[in-house]
Formats: sequence, C-alpha cells, structure tokens
Amino acid sequence: MEELRTQLGIPNAIRVTVVGENQYAFSVQPLDKAKKEFLICIDSVFLRELDDEELRAAIAHELGHVWVFTHHPYLHTESLANQIALRAVSQESLTKVYQKLARHHRLLSADLDPF
Repeated sequence: MEELRTQLGIPNAIRVTVVGENQYAFSVQPLDKAKKEFLICIDSVFLRELDDEELRAAIAHELGHVWVFTHHPYLHTESLANQIALRAVSQESLTKVYQKLARHHRLLSADLDPF
C-alpha cells in the first residue's frame, strides 16, 4: 500500500483494516474533516479471493478515490478512481478485480434470496 501511495503521489496518511463484512468488498473513507487521513476497509471473504496482482489493483483503485477526494472532490466517480489507479496497475488487473467483485456480489445476493 505504501508503495502505491507514493507512486500515485498521495501524501495523506492511509490506514488499512480487514473487516468481517463490507457490503462493497473494498471501501475508503476520510477519518477527519480536513481529509488528512483515510481508512481503507477490506472484506475478509473477498480478500481471500484475490491474488497479489488483484489485491494491488483493488488497493490502487481505493487510493484513486483518495486522490480524487483530495484533488477534485466534486468530480468523484468510479471511472476517475480507475483512471488514477491505472497510473500504477494494468487495465487487465483491474478487470480481473471487477470480474471477481461481480461474482462475489452475485454469491452474496444468492445467499440472501430465500427462493
């Protein structure tokens, strides 16, 4: 994470935590109003589905959100976070993460559907 943070030119402090359940699989949020520090939360089940390359891509995407929060907070989109992430990881690795994320969400939905 620190290598990616440096590579993407993000000076903010970043904490990472693995949680039992995160409805988004990966998410990021500021920890203070000044947006000096951020927290990335990772779903433990989804984390186990990722190889090293995919984990790097997922973290790069979340750091892309941090970059957007601190540079263009009113232009916040998934697409822009991906554009920032692509400065450090390949399109292929991001695509793999999105494919696994779609499968992960389908499995979660299936678990919730009683029929």
